[in-house]
Amino acid sequence: MNVFTQEFLNCDNKKIVNEIKTKGFFKFENALTQDFINNIIDDVKNADLSLNKNNIAGVYFTHGNQFFLTHMLAASKNFYNYCTNLKVINFCKEIFGNLFRLKALRYYENFGGQHMQWHTDNRRYDRDKGETHTTAPGIIFLAYLSDVEDGEFQYIEKSHIWSGENTHHDYTVDYVEQNFKKDVVGFKGKKGTILIYNSWGVHRAKPTNNKNFVRKTLFFQVEKDTSQSEPILLNAEFLNNLNDDVKMFLGFGKKATNDVYPNTDIYTMPLNKKTFKIFYKWILSRLVLYIPGFLRKKIRKIYSIPSNK
Repeated sequence: MNVFTQEFLNCDNKKIVNEIKTKGFFKFENALTQDFINNIIDDVKNADLSLNKNNIAGVYFTHGNQFFLTHMLAASKNFYNYCTNLKVINFCKEIFGNLFRLKALRYYENFGGQHMQWHTDNRRYDRDKGETHTTAPGIIFLAYLSDVEDGEFQYIEKSHIWSGENTHHDYTVDYVEQNFKKDVVGFKGKKGTILIYNSWGVHRAKPTNNKNFVRKTLFFQVEKDTSQSEPILLNAEFLNNLNDDVKMFLGFGKKATNDVYPNTDIYTMPLNKKTFKIFYKWILSRLVLYIPGFLRKKIRKIYSIPSNK
């Protein structure tokens, strides 16, 4: 199964690097094959939501406006094939030289009603120091797994050039409106679109009040600094192309000093259709223990409640 379309594979990495250096970003539609997209979506569905499950699963963040599956390298062989693809490794060599490291990765979904602040990603969440600034060059791969006609990714063109003068990472809507409105570029696109951008650039997801909106996205960030990253959980079964470049890229033997993003708990989880169904079945499974045996079996069958719960 091919990850990238031949059209994207034929795109010269030097061209991509040049656009990122000058504008801060590069966009390519129809970069991912439909088979790859379908398989990634299946992997996410199989991982599902984390509620007392002894496996790799997803979480909700910002009180339900985002869903994350952070540990994609433990949950999806397809994602492993994607981020360690030779096209990606060679591109990283073109932009960073011979040293670089995967800093962060995730699948996430943005829902309607979210209002993301303008920000940069040249920061880290150190376990000991909290949020800190980094001067290391970095790039981010963003891939749409659904058609995006609303709530799209936005980037302030050439902001990677001047943002490094600041040690703060967040910018207000008013500040951007007053100073950089004409430089804001929106990236609507079909599923399979890839955006590659400089992590120093100021960006956000465009706010939307469409309650039915869902943007499904793959994300991974690479930096020249190999001394730090978020902890990476990796399924050893996936390592079919292990070589020195991949070991370096994944940070084999290196410390992971950053906190996992996002930081979630039960209080960031919403009471939506999915979580209500889980809680409802859990409550029913407790109550059914007090029902006579012949009714208990019928109820378990109707609501698909395992007999050992």
